[in-house]
Order: sequence, then structure tokens, then C-alpha cells
Amino acid sequence: MSVTNGNHPTVEDDLDMDPDQRAKEEQITAEKIINEEYKAWKKNAPFLYDLVLSSALEWPTLTTEWFPDKTVVPGKNYATHRLLIGTHTSGSDTNYLQIAHVQLPLNNKENDPRRYDEDKEEIGGYGGGSDCRLQIEQKIVHEGEVNKARYMPQKPDLIATMCADALSDPPNNKCNPQMILSGHTKEGYGLNWNPHKEGHLITGSEDATVRLWDTTAYTKGNNTLTPTRTYTHHTAIVNDVAYHPHHDCLFGSVSDDLTLQIVDTRHPDYNAAAHKVFAHGEAVNGLAFNPASDFVVATASSDKTVGIWDLRNLKHKLHSCAGHAGDVIGLAWHPQEEAILASSSADRRIIFWDLSRIGEEQTPEDAEDGPPELLFMHGGHTNRVSDFSWNPNDPWVVVSAAEDNLIQCWKVSSAIVGRDNEDVPEGELEQ
Repeated sequence: MSVTNGNHPTVEDDLDMDPDQRAKEEQITAEKIINEEYKAWKKNAPFLYDLVLSSALEWPTLTTEWFPDKTVVPGKNYATHRLLIGTHTSGSDTNYLQIAHVQLPLNNKENDPRRYDEDKEEIGGYGGGSDCRLQIEQKIVHEGEVNKARYMPQKPDLIATMCADALSDPPNNKCNPQMILSGHTKEGYGLNWNPHKEGHLITGSEDATVRLWDTTAYTKGNNTLTPTRTYTHHTAIVNDVAYHPHHDCLFGSVSDDLTLQIVDTRHPDYNAAAHKVFAHGEAVNGLAFNPASDFVVATASSDKTVGIWDLRNLKHKLHSCAGHAGDVIGLAWHPQEEAILASSSADRRIIFWDLSRIGEEQTPEDAEDGPPELLFMHGGHTNRVSDFSWNPNDPWVVVSAAEDNLIQCWKVSSAIVGRDNEDVPEGELEQ
């Protein structure tokens, strides 16, 4: 016997439902929730941000990074910044490595919510008309999806990309890279230039290896380079790699084998790391060394947390930041504020963590919103966040890209991230 309530489906009806139909209904429900959350974000955005510029790309990008330059436009109240992005067409169209220009206002005065442009979803605009939209200035044909793209810090015009073809297949007639790094047998997403040695970079791949490369060995007669070293210290997919910001002989790597491993390149053993720790209970997707510290490194995991570690004692995790509702994918430290870490997730969110607030007392009401170190949560995307980048020139400005084709340049309100009065020198306080 079953109890019915008008025309509403019963538990028995639900059990009898075709699995495909149930999946469709669950998808519809999930999309409704996402849309409602996005509407709520749009409604509150004028109070949360000093700047938001949203642009819809023709194809989503899996990668994004600010170039280091900033050009002030004479007679204008904005500056031009450059972005490195790619395309992910799933084979439906030609893929490109792309360089985009975006104009950001020079002075973000306190934002007036009444100036929110709902049609453009723009906050902090400067009346620049079409100037304020992201514009693609250069397109370079690319072999397959651009999994990740990063410029060399010593020569920003030299860009390395991780390809969906594992960097191993010869390019077609349209794609003509200056050099090809051949060695990985599967595609990957781990890519980092050595900040200490010009032309050196490191890659990690689904073939479970980490490879070191020296692009200074390139000659016009031979544009295909092989790795200078191949490390096999991981037992599963290598998701991310990074050089230590202060020691040119150290790099870190994280993997589906649940480990964070630190390698000293002075050691001759390519099969074992100098330090190894089982960092999380699920796959470790990203890592980031704190540029302001010799010892602090963060890890991102599919267990929905961010781990904070001290390289001097990897036996014990310093702290676990919990606030995401999905796999944590990306990490980046604030370039000017050493205690601020940002993380991106499959839950469509980017979180700013203020590690200086760990352990602060909270009211029960505040605790409902998250731990004290959870400073801000960006909710402007409706799909998995693919990548994000801190602007190196304008503090607190971030670019983020997601699988919803949206790329957003945004700056959280100074009222949220500004220093408290007790942190401001007495002479700076308004009388």
C-alpha cells in the first residue's frame, strides 16, 4: 500500500522511475539551484565588489594568466592589461592559444551600488563603452585543447602549453610552434617555469611522470627537445608541479596517489623524492609554495579541503581549510599579502583564505558562515572553475575562467578585505 498526496509522485513512483528519467530530473533540479544561486549573487554583487567585468568567450578556456605588464592609456582613466588564455573546443573547432586585452580603471573609488550595470553585469565601469570589454588581440593555432599555458617569467613572450596530445604528436600544417617538448605519453596539466633559471621548466602528466626541460638547448635545426630528466617518484597521475620560489634545486609535485612530494634535483635518484607525505585522503590536485616564506606550502584535494604544510616537518599538517563543497583544484597565494591564499573548486567557487585569522574566536552566528579564516567566497560562475590568476600590478584583482564560457575580472570590495582600523598606523587614521 502507498500513501499519495494529491498528484505528487510518491516514494514508490520514484523507485519505479526510469534511471535516465531520474537523472534528467536531477539535472534539471541542479540547474535550477545553480540559477537561483547565480541570481542571488548578481543581486548582492554591487555590495561585494569594487569591480566586476564579465565576458562570454566563444569557447571555454581551461587556462588563464595575467601577463606582467600594465599600460596606462594617455588621456584615459584606465590601463590595459594582457591575459593569456586558450580554447577547449572538444574537437568541434580549431583550437587557439590567445592573448586578450582588458582595460581596468586606474582608480577604484568606493563603489556605489546604484552604478551597477545589470545588462553588462558590470561593476566599477568607467564609461568606456566597448573599450571595457575583454578583446582577443592575438590568436595562435594550437594542436588540440590548451590544457595549460604559462609564460616564462624571464621572457614573457615565450609561452609553454600543455597539449591534449601529450606533447608527442607532430603538429599539423596550421600549428607551427617554435619548439616541441616530446616525452610524455599522456596528456597533462602540470606546468611551471623555473623562476631562477631562464628557459628551464617542469611538467607533470597522466603518465605518472615529472619531466624537466631545458629550452635553451633549442636550435633551428632541431626544434624537438627531449627531457633532461624524467622522475618516476609517483605511482599515479601527476596533477600539478611547482618550483620552490627561493631554492632552484627544489620542486614539489602532487598526484592521484594522495601524496605531496618534494624533490631535490641535486640528488641522482630519479625514482624517489627527498620528502614524501600522504597529504589527503583523496587525490591531490594542486600545490602552491608561499612566495613570502621558505617553508609554507599549500595543497588542494578532492577531499574538498586545502592543506597547509611546513616543509620542516611534513609529518603533521599545520592546518586544513574547509569550506568548499567540491573537489579543490587550483591554488594561488596573493602576490602582495603573504597570509592570503585563494583556492578554486568544482563547486563553482573561489575562496580567499586569511591564514592570519586561523583560531580566532567566533560567535555562533559567524561560525555558520564558515571558519574564521574564510575571508571571501566568489560565486560569479555557474560551472566548474578551470583556472584563476591574481593580477601582479593591481592588488586584489583576480581573473577567473570557468566551463560556463565566462571569464571574469573582479576585485572584492575594499570594505571586506581592507585592513581593520587597529591594523592601520595611527597617523593614517582620519581625524
